Amino acid sequence: MATKAPSRAQSSAQLKIFAPVPAPRLRMICCAYAGGSAAVFRGWHERLPRDVEVCAVELPGRGARFREPPLRTMRALADDTMVGLLDCADADIVLFGHSMGGVLALELAKRLVDAGRPPLALFASGCAAPHLPSRRHRRLHDLPRDELVQELDLLQGLPAGMLDAQAFIDMFLPTIRADLESRETWRTEIRALPVPIHVLSARHDALVWTPDLGEWQRYSELPLNVRLFDGEHFFIDTHRPDVLAHLSGVLDALPAVAGAAADRAAAPIGQ
Repeated sequence: MATKAPSRAQSSAQLKIFAPVPAPRLRMICCAYAGGSAAVFRGWHERLPRDVEVCAVELPGRGARFREPPLRTMRALADDTMVGLLDCADADIVLFGHSMGGVLALELAKRLVDAGRPPLALFASGCAAPHLPSRRHRRLHDLPRDELVQELDLLQGLPAGMLDAQAFIDMFLPTIRADLESRETWRTEIRALPVPIHVLSARHDALVWTPDLGEWQRYSELPLNVRLFDGEHFFIDTHRPDVLAHLSGVLDALPAVAGAAADRAAAPIGQ
């Protein structure tokens, strides 16, 4: 029996690996919601299969990259993240994204497909199908400070407790505003990918309408999977055990591609 080579991926500016896994079967690339950092996914590895390595995306303007100016287009966010994916080719990839992160995950999936390295799965969480009109009545990213904070609160667009920390809001609002701009100005083609899509949504999410979840089918050639959870927009935080139990079951069932790690180690993404 051939012995797998050790994983060559390591934490970088773009990706944070909280618990490296030797020779992982899968590498799960996780994209946070607007304003969120890699820390959103801290501890996830403890409830996922041991052979899955969790790699949390760290975008400019937050976390370890707080001093970098935030990026304002989805293309720039995807470009930045792809730099971190260059060393991830020695294991199969799955993508997870929540809210704005779901859109970024879709863009990454398209790029990986075009590079001949389609992800084994895409998890779109708390995210409406990208071609649907926003449920907001107006664009948020160019609103005055107080109006923006009020709108985010009404739309469940801020994690619980953030409104009580005004200094914290002022520190991170430029990054949240840039993230909103990247989402609100983003346009993409509707293109069915050879990638299974798993949609995760909350029953009381003010930003995602449950009857529209089936629209995600237009982005996959394979049958769509939809799972509803209790909670509101930030259900991945408030109902984390349920979410991770579901993800763990799906990840356990994903087949490993025979010989993929050895073959891909010799050919980085994009080559």
